[in-house]
Amino acid sequence: MTDYKKLAGQAICDIVPYKPGKPVKELERELGIKEAVKLASNENPFGPSPKVKTAIKDFFPEISRYPFGDAHYLRTKLAAKLEVPADMLLFGTGSNEIIELAIRTFLKDGEHVISPAPSFSVYSSIAQAAGKTCKWIPCNEDFSFNFKALLDAVDEKTRMIFIANPNNPTGAYTKDKDLKAFMEKVPSDVVVVMDEAYVEFADAKDFPDTMTYLDKYKNIFIMRTFSKAYGLAALRVGYCVADAMAIDMMNRVRQPFNTNMAGQVAAEAALEDQAYLQKVVRKNKKGRNYIQKEFKKMELKYIPSQSNFVLVEVGDGEKVFNELLKKGVIVRYLGPGLKPYVRVSVGTMSENEFFIEQLKKVLGK
Repeated sequence: MTDYKKLAGQAICDIVPYKPGKPVKELERELGIKEAVKLASNENPFGPSPKVKTAIKDFFPEISRYPFGDAHYLRTKLAAKLEVPADMLLFGTGSNEIIELAIRTFLKDGEHVISPAPSFSVYSSIAQAAGKTCKWIPCNEDFSFNFKALLDAVDEKTRMIFIANPNNPTGAYTKDKDLKAFMEKVPSDVVVVMDEAYVEFADAKDFPDTMTYLDKYKNIFIMRTFSKAYGLAALRVGYCVADAMAIDMMNRVRQPFNTNMAGQVAAEAALEDQAYLQKVVRKNKKGRNYIQKEFKKMELKYIPSQSNFVLVEVGDGEKVFNELLKKGVIVRYLGPGLKPYVRVSVGTMSENEFFIEQLKKVLGK
C-alpha cells in the first residue's frame, strides 16, 4: 500500500486546508431551504460592470486560444491607471498566486514569514506548502496591529512580512502614520507585502496611499485583486506592484499562462468603468453602515470596518453560525481563535435586512 502521507511529508500533513464558505445551493439542498442568503465570502453582491459582461461575450470566439502570458493589454491599461511603469506589475490567479510566487521566489531554506494574527490564514498554508513557516504575532486587544511586536519578531531568518490592510477577518485598518513609522524600521532585506484586497472599500481619511511609498521603500509589495470590489471573484485576477527587479525575479517563477484570458478581458473592461466601481463602493458603504448601526442597537460589540464585511461578537460564534444556517443565512465562523465572533459580508440591502432579522431571532433580541 502506498503511504501518501509519508511521501508528502509532515509539513504537508500539518497544513490545515482552507475552508471556503458553504455554497448557497448546497445549503438549500441540505436543509430544503429556498432563497438562502450567502454573506460568508466577502463577495460583491452587485456583480461586475455591464461592460464586463459584454467584453466576455465578445471574447468567447477566442476561447480556444492561449491567454497572453504577460497580460500585455491589461498590464498596459492598469499601468496607466496607477501611473507606474508596466514592468512594475505582475498578474496572478487572484492574490493567492501572488503570495505563492513571492514566497517561492524570495524565501530560502530556513527562512520564514511573519504576520499579525488574526489575519488571512493562506499566508501560513502557502508558506508551509513551500517548506517554510509563518510566525503569527498577536494583534492588540482592539485588533489593531502590534507593530512593536512585529519588529521585535524580525530576525536574520525573517524574509517577508504580510500586512493585510484593511485586515481580513477583522475589517480594521492601519493608519498612514503608523505604517510609515513601521516601514522606516523594517530592514531593507525584509519584504513587506501589503495585502490590499479590500482597498477600494476603505474611506478613512488617514488610510495609507501605499502607491506613494514605492519610490522610498523598495522593499514594499502592493498586492490587490479584481475579485472583490470589481466583482470578478470567479475569474481569479490579482496583481502586485513592486520594484521592477522584484517583478522580474517573480516572473521567472511564474507559470507561462497563469492568468486566464477571460479574466484579463474582464479586468480590462472593469477598469474602464470606474463610475460603476464607485456605485458599488457607495452601496457597500450604505450596507456596512446599516449593519453596524443594527449591531449597535442590539448592543453587540463589533469591529468598525473599512471593508465589505464586519466582525461581530455574538457569544458562541459556532452556535450562532449553525443557527443562522437553519434560517437560510450563511455567515462565517472563523474557528477557535475567534470563538465569540462571526464575520458577515455586506450584501444587497434586502440581504442585509434579512440577516439582521434572522440574527435577532437567533439571539432573542
